[in-house]
Amino acid sequence: MSNNNNQSRAVAWRWRKNGDVTEIPRALNTSLNVNVYNTLGSDRYVEKGDFMRLQYAQLSYRVPAKDLKTLGLRALSLSLSANNLFCWSKYSGVDPEVGYGSWGIAYDNSKTPRARSFTFSLNVGL
Repeated sequence: MSNNNNQSRAVAWRWRKNGDVTEIPRALNTSLNVNVYNTLGSDRYVEKGDFMRLQYAQLSYRVPAKDLKTLGLRALSLSLSANNLFCWSKYSGVDPEVGYGSWGIAYDNSKTPRARSFTFSLNVGL
């Protein structure tokens, strides 16, 4: 909460005025050259990152040769593959698999989520 980059949804519950009851501190603008204590490493924003991801799946079917004779084909196979189908997690960020540093703090940085993709293939042998 010290710049205009992507932020977590938790920022909506930050402290804004006297009387606010919240665990999220106020936002500070680093361009004012003030002490920005919100950017220090802290366990305040640590949350469970447990997740289960279905990364890749593929289904294939090869039509038996005896069924292809009527079509005049030697071989016919179909396949469908998918990447990044599901990610089950209670993590509040975009992707629980954040980039880890060597010994430093792992930051989420609200990166773009992984793209979901599908591929269909049809192989025909004449």
